[in-house]
Amino acid sequence: MARISKAKQLTDRDKNILTDLARCRALSMNQIKNAYWPDAKERTCLERLERLKKAGFIGERTIPGEKAGHYMRIYHLEEKGKRWATGPECGLDRKKVFTNPGKSNEILHQIRTNEIYYRLSEGARATYKIGDVIEIEKKVYKGGGGVKVPDASFIDDEGKEVYVEADVGSYTAKQVREKVRSFGGTKTIWICPTGRKGFLKRHGARGEF
Repeated sequence: MARISKAKQLTDRDKNILTDLARCRALSMNQIKNAYWPDAKERTCLERLERLKKAGFIGERTIPGEKAGHYMRIYHLEEKGKRWATGPECGLDRKKVFTNPGKSNEILHQIRTNEIYYRLSEGARATYKIGDVIEIEKKVYKGGGGVKVPDASFIDDEGKEVYVEADVGSYTAKQVREKVRSFGGTKTIWICPTGRKGFLKRHGARGEF
């Protein structure tokens, strides 16, 4: 790749990407490319992301993928990007925007959860909350109080709250039943590998798969 200078001025597309990262905590290069450069070469996307990285708005990491021997390039906000996202132009709550994407396994789970994000309408995206944000709002934290929060949630175009739960194939039957019970009948979209739907349904999972 040729030498790339930093982004000197944010474009509308840059601002949309920063907003997406603020809402989603982490996104893969493929997710961003498919959303903003669907017909372009991968290099086009990488060059612009590299400019945002050099300017200090975003960070980049490479993590192991779901398949052995495969790796995934992911992006997250840096402090400068967070300042923009929580500033007057975007206006997000500073307490609910993260710069640390987490550990590799946590990032991978978040990336899978965020597969739903770009399938939503613009209005629904604006209401999208990851599990960490839901925990802050409900004042519950992992391992505390026995409350199970979904991996994400949003308000659909009919004004109804929808939960998103990602299973990479590791949930036990007990965990599935606990989550279903805790969700209390709220419509849930389950993101899971091929062949996992039957297992989830047998243990009470209902909704969209």
